[in-house]
Amino acid sequence: MATPLGRESRVPAAMSDLEFFQPVPVPSATSAVFDRLQSLILDGTLRPGERLPAEPQLAAGLRVGRSTVREAKKALFAHGLLESRGRQGTFVAKTPSNPVHSAALQELLNNPAMPDLHESRQIVEVAAIKLATARATADDLRQLSANLERIGREFDSEDVEEPYTRLITFHRNIVRLSRNTVLLSLYDLIAHLLREHQVPYYSVLADHETEMRSHRELIEAMERRNPEQAAAVMTEHLNASEDVRRSATKGGV
Repeated sequence: MATPLGRESRVPAAMSDLEFFQPVPVPSATSAVFDRLQSLILDGTLRPGERLPAEPQLAAGLRVGRSTVREAKKALFAHGLLESRGRQGTFVAKTPSNPVHSAALQELLNNPAMPDLHESRQIVEVAAIKLATARATADDLRQLSANLERIGREFDSEDVEEPYTRLITFHRNIVRLSRNTVLLSLYDLIAHLLREHQVPYYSVLADHETEMRSHRELIEAMERRNPEQAAAVMTEHLNASEDVRRSATKGGV
């Protein structure tokens, strides 16, 4: 049977023709449980000193076997995230005196996906602020500024991570003001990764006064109605954020 015009059909003669296919890595159940519990600990859902549910409860909730939970807990103990109190049970470990030395925190800092995340932010957010600078109304910018001031007041609260989470929403609002729904959808994916991978270490390493000043500069750049200048300020802002992570990977251990 003849092939359609402009197409070629080739059936591999032998398995050697398929050598360019690589197995798709599938994470083990233990790794998945470890990642889930680590995230709950690092994002504050499970707080320092809080008792971990018993293995049968965890196994039922996570829909895995008790042996899987047991192996994941061993890894969490090794990372310093859990501690045993004998018959009292297993508890979330207290925050180390120097959190930069935490093995789990170092894993976040050295995650090979972080440079890719930074590049993605440069692509999406720099383009978005250029459009937002041209399209946002004066009222939009007033609301953005008022939102930032509310975040600044939250830094006085006990939950240090919360303001940094809200700063992600602040960035989303800038993207929203671009009036570009595709850019907003892309940023929502980025925001999910930031909450999971950046906030846990950023709330430990970053200086909130510097962060507030840098975010105010973004609004001021938009108020000047110069899209290229606003893009330059956003580029510098994102580079400074990435520098926090890079500096910690070099001097944190």
